[in-house]
Amino acid sequence: MDQKTADMLREKYPNHIPLEEASKYLGVSPRQLSRLIAEGREPYALLGGNIGTRQKYSRVYTGRLIAYLRGEPLD
Repeated sequence: MDQKTADMLREKYPNHIPLEEASKYLGVSPRQLSRLIAEGREPYALLGGNIGTRQKYSRVYTGRLIAYLRGEPLD
């Protein structure tokens, strides 16, 4: 991922990025991405998490997505 795209994502989505947008960069559908995060599958589970107690929804964190797409460690 180039610096221009990373800066645009950080500006538009400072904390977390919608599944629809993140799925475009990861090459999976939003529904599949949500399921992979919920199942704890790596590397998708490292990029986000399930939020909520009764009705769970998945969230992908912008900083982690950018780091993953740049090949940086997610530790």
